[in-house]
Amino acid sequence: FGGLVRGDLWEGEEIARLEQSFARFIGAPEAVAVPSARAGLRFIFQALDLQPGDEVICSAFGYPIVPFLVKSVGFDLKFADCEMRTLGMDPDALESMISDRTRAVIATHLYGVPCQIDKIAEICEAHGAHLIEDCAHCYGASVGGRKAGAYGSAGYFSFETSKMINTMGGGMVTVNDAALADRIRQVGAEEPQKDMNWLAKRLFRTSFEATVTHPMAFNLGVYQALRFAPRNKEGEDRFASGYHGDEVSMAGRLGKFTNYQARLGARQMEKIKPMSVRRNENAERLISQLEDCVTFQRTAGPHVTANYMLVTALFANMQEVADALLRVGVDSKHHYMRDCSGMFEGEAAFPNSVRAEEEILHLPAYPQLSTSQIDSIAARTRKVVTSL
Repeated sequence: FGGLVRGDLWEGEEIARLEQSFARFIGAPEAVAVPSARAGLRFIFQALDLQPGDEVICSAFGYPIVPFLVKSVGFDLKFADCEMRTLGMDPDALESMISDRTRAVIATHLYGVPCQIDKIAEICEAHGAHLIEDCAHCYGASVGGRKAGAYGSAGYFSFETSKMINTMGGGMVTVNDAALADRIRQVGAEEPQKDMNWLAKRLFRTSFEATVTHPMAFNLGVYQALRFAPRNKEGEDRFASGYHGDEVSMAGRLGKFTNYQARLGARQMEKIKPMSVRRNENAERLISQLEDCVTFQRTAGPHVTANYMLVTALFANMQEVADALLRVGVDSKHHYMRDCSGMFEGEAAFPNSVRAEEEILHLPAYPQLSTSQIDSIAARTRKVVTSL
């Protein structure tokens, strides 16, 4: 309402302020606000002047919108397998396939754990390829004291509802070159302005998601729906499966980032540190109590700091474990990321990506959980795992 009164709901100084604050935090020379992370990736493609037929490599395991965008603009898409510690792109796999034809490499940081971005950056530099970082999950994580989003030619972040910063959609692109940042801004300036209809829909959607994920509402209603939800032909329920084919689209992801969203983002950047600390404390506590019987995604080494947006475990009998956990009151999530190579005809199998899709299960450790709740989740998970 204040934005309507002031007349700065859509455009204003808050956007530039957020961009500057974000760039300082990441340690990048420039940051450009964008309408969504996937729009940011498309803007980066245009600003880098990549042409149809140029070779672009991305991880075989990740969110399908990335290869979808690569293919949709006519690039020659190649996949590199993931490695099973960080679940990010395997530098050895990249080294074996990158060539002088490769114009860009998209390295995704998954679930708040950075990939081996330092090694990937060295490989890209040696071959003259642009490195683009997918940081949708990785706000604040770092490798060797350097934050995710500061390694590549550009990196893109998501401000969707489930992310570390939520501006009801939107995102940010960090850029290591002022001229490239200007070109990204020029591309974004061509997008149409949003309107009150968009704002009303986003407010409703965000309020609904906040309501159903509130502990009381979840325990009384959503959890019961999870237990009795109908299964699809593969035997899984839509609630627990994070990715759905109808989400591979740019619908609703374009338009201009608004001054109102920037104001939301700036307020959250000021308050996010305590929540991030608590999130990591919960994650590490849960992992430490289960690592003798559960395999977890972990950082590449002590020089890496994660944000643990999601605690990620791997089970050979993932669906069986997920069903058993739900029966004892532990909600989990799976298939948030997929073996993307399997979605495109003619692609070879990538064994680690296939395994990751089949085995990954996310356990709850969000910052609102108390220490006693984390201990209870660990105890119930141990009981399920050791009984199967």
